[in-house]
Amino acid sequence: MEIILGYWLDSKIYPDELHGETASVGKVFTGFHGLVNILEMQFGLSFPEIADSIRIAEWQATITKVDNGQKPYSNSFKTDSWNTARELKNRRDELVLAGWNPKIQRGGGKWIEAIAEIEIANIEHSHGFADRVCSLFKLLKQQFLPLSINKITIIDEDESLWENWVIEMIELLKLNGVTIEKMPLQPLDLPTPPVTDLQKIKAALYDSKIDVSNLELTNDGSFIILRSEQEWDAADFLISWLQQHGDDNTVLINNSNNLLLTELFHRRGLPTTEIQNYSKWRSALQVLPLTIETYWKPARVDRMMELLTLPISPIPRRLCTKLANSLAQEPGIGGEKWNDAIDNAVTEIEELWIAEGLNQIQVKKRIADLQEKIDLWINHEYYDPVEGIPCEIIEKICRKIGSWAFARNNFEPNSIFAQIYTITNELILGLRTLNIENINQLQLANILDSILGAGSKLDGYIAESASWTSVQHPGAIWGQANTVLWWDFTDHSSTNLHKWSDSERHFLQLHDILLSAPEQIRRRENLSWHNALRFAKEKVILFLPSKVRGEDVKAHPLLDEIRFALSKLNTEEHQLTIYAEELRKNENVKMIDITFKRHPITTQPIPGSIRQWTIPKQKVKLRDKESATSFESVLSCTLQWTLRYGANIRSSNALSLPNESVMLGNLGHAILERLIKENKFTNNIDIQQVTGEIFDNLVPKMAAMLLLPENQSLLRKVRRDLQKSMHQFATFLENTGVSITETEGIYSKQWKDNINFEGRLDLIGKTTSGRTMLFDAKWSRRPSNYKTRLQEGSIQLALYHWLLSTSEEDFIPVAYFMLQSGDFFAVADEDIPPQYHVESFSMNETLQTVRTEITKVTNSLINGVAVATGIEEEGAEESIFKPVCRFCEYQNLCGVGR
Repeated sequence: MEIILGYWLDSKIYPDELHGETASVGKVFTGFHGLVNILEMQFGLSFPEIADSIRIAEWQATITKVDNGQKPYSNSFKTDSWNTARELKNRRDELVLAGWNPKIQRGGGKWIEAIAEIEIANIEHSHGFADRVCSLFKLLKQQFLPLSINKITIIDEDESLWENWVIEMIELLKLNGVTIEKMPLQPLDLPTPPVTDLQKIKAALYDSKIDVSNLELTNDGSFIILRSEQEWDAADFLISWLQQHGDDNTVLINNSNNLLLTELFHRRGLPTTEIQNYSKWRSALQVLPLTIETYWKPARVDRMMELLTLPISPIPRRLCTKLANSLAQEPGIGGEKWNDAIDNAVTEIEELWIAEGLNQIQVKKRIADLQEKIDLWINHEYYDPVEGIPCEIIEKICRKIGSWAFARNNFEPNSIFAQIYTITNELILGLRTLNIENINQLQLANILDSILGAGSKLDGYIAESASWTSVQHPGAIWGQANTVLWWDFTDHSSTNLHKWSDSERHFLQLHDILLSAPEQIRRRENLSWHNALRFAKEKVILFLPSKVRGEDVKAHPLLDEIRFALSKLNTEEHQLTIYAEELRKNENVKMIDITFKRHPITTQPIPGSIRQWTIPKQKVKLRDKESATSFESVLSCTLQWTLRYGANIRSSNALSLPNESVMLGNLGHAILERLIKENKFTNNIDIQQVTGEIFDNLVPKMAAMLLLPENQSLLRKVRRDLQKSMHQFATFLENTGVSITETEGIYSKQWKDNINFEGRLDLIGKTTSGRTMLFDAKWSRRPSNYKTRLQEGSIQLALYHWLLSTSEEDFIPVAYFMLQSGDFFAVADEDIPPQYHVESFSMNETLQTVRTEITKVTNSLINGVAVATGIEEEGAEESIFKPVCRFCEYQNLCGVGR
């Protein structure tokens, strides 16, 4: 076997083994990790693959035993034990790779000594990469095992920049009879004087013998810096260039592993490379973390909604749907709607089993299994995030999810289910390795994040045959290429190179333990960048966006060196810069030496707004049963009513938690109704205290979002607001002598011909004179809006007033009660004190207006005309009742929202 060895050759390379060569067996291009794998195979070494999370758990368990609270890591370990164990383990691996043995090299400073203590105490630890290398060293030092490696050819320019363990391994391979050769550095082969801009820049960078001060760049297109505001325009240029010029001597450096670029390649019909993108947000992978999230206090109804709406889940779909609908109405757990949803789902599922022909014994067994699922995923205990959850509970969850994934994988083979099964087993093993009874939220989240890692590979993106070659790093280019295209020429550096102090490094050097110095690592990286320029013969294009995924980015550090070379040539960067957005401006675009022919896209202008719509005559009319909401709709905008009720066109019913106003409105209504039903509005009861107690009882069941730490100020404010408003309601009842006789009453009355009107009335009371009184309770941050609505004539109150009236001449007191502020807005009446009065139309006057306008708009609909009254039009009749277009789901259809 012959090995071509280089630091950056563990991934896709250029040129590859077959580039211009006849296929042959036994010639391998690889990096250091690949070399370790080859040697292990030849020596017959077999190490079980150990997840990094297991090794971290081992270290955490060992640290727990040796930590006395006075160690250099003690404070960090107390705050975040998992990540502290991860960092110490990584440092240990770096030391072991460099040849450190804590039983031989003692001392070295508090950190090295602390790591040594943990390493010695961790007796039966699992093997990582560093341990595998040490095992190879032991065999290589024996010098008698045969190796079927004839020659290793090193392609790197300076192998002194390698890690010390690699240098030592190469020396041991020499002693074992392997021929080690150094591939001669490929000459620049520049003409004298250099001709192209690329050659001149390379001369300025790499050949000090050539005087470049008198050379001028001619902007010949051999070196281009392509700038763009964002990735889309740069991708357009790249794709257009590859379509015209891409060949087998073209190398594309795509170190960002860009999914956007892959999608755009597909859209334009170009082949793509395999995408190594991973995602931990795939729905099946979220089952375990979301389930665990629902076990912490306070109850996370948002996480429960996410769990219930996953497209792939071990929870029965019917149960998920029922509970998700419950949360969409009342975002809490354990309330009446929640329990009803569970009972209804169980009943329906049981009926389905009976309909399938299952006998009572089978049904009873399945019901028991269903109840176990409900207890595990739905109705379970909640645990304090700091005190932690028993590990046996997490193991139980893992076993259930693992069993589900295993069964799904047998029925529907998919790598993601196999991965879920592996993840659950790793978590169980990790928890057992820790050997603790309870685990807190932070620690468990860190372990789970470590196990999930980047997630599951996006397996829909595979390598496709292309004439050009794609590599992930410029260091993977080791031979001449006509053109090098560097996509996303931005700074990706983030590695912390200063893990060890000078005194620690000095101690290690005294014991022949050589760690890579920060400057050594930077130099090695820097040399690899220059491969993109050194090996490019004809053209280099650097793609430099200002933003990546909407975030500002910095240019690659190599650009500073290029600018220095340009200064030698008395040239500035902008002379070689072109802008990708120019491609969108003209049909034929010439950029330096490249001409692109662009084809205009046929566009269709967006239709203008339309006020008057033609509909079929005699087809759209009022329904058999109408409500206040539908009447408000038809009076304010007949187009909206036609689409919603006539054509039954609605936006999709995406299950989600209700917004804050709806949630707090429902909560306020429930508290008011309970106070009335329990007869709490009496003189001898502290209404604010009772309101607070009911509030505390109902919040977890109806508004659990308020219990989250970030909502504590809102929780306290809402509690105070409701206590105050209920106190004011009690004061109103006391001052007026009104008594509440009914809550949430449903009333129906014939409106006209065969049309019935039905409404749910919040509160109905009796005045001291024996008259019926109507209250409509509302939650709003702007109570004055309802005062204005009453002044202008409230359609809803007028209709509800009519429902309760014995005749259209009858008059009963009506009022808005604002749940948040405690305000009352009432139509002037002798049974209501003047301080609550609002100057407004009488309810009967408003009702007559409603009747007149209903007749007018229904006649218009019958005659085939629906009007979008929110669209202004000169000469058009203005509607009495104004539409609220900004909340309308049809605003983009009629055009008012465009």
